[in-house]
Amino acid sequence: MGRAWAELLRVSALFSVPGDLLAGATAAGHRPNHRTVIATCASLCLYEAGMALNDWADRDIDAVERPDRPIPSGRIAPATALIAPSRPAGSHRRPPSPRRVA
Repeated sequence: MGRAWAELLRVSALFSVPGDLLAGATAAGHRPNHRTVIATCASLCLYEAGMALNDWADRDIDAVERPDRPIPSGRIAPATALIAPSRPAGSHRRPPSPRRVA
């Protein structure tokens, strides 16, 4: 399951995000500080959310063109990929079913 998430979120591409942010800060004449770290963390979260949402949106196309991707192959359910960006890191399990109150 971990490999499917790594593929969905394209973890190998994450290393470009901090570099882009640091290059931008440097080009703007700013020295990296604690705000740079916060901005980097926020950028990483947004990047990963975008990856999951993009694959969710493209799931029908991927079913034809890239059936080995995590969503079309069934390794990650579409609903799980859709809600994953709104959940804290490490909590990619499906939420419990709602219980009826009698």
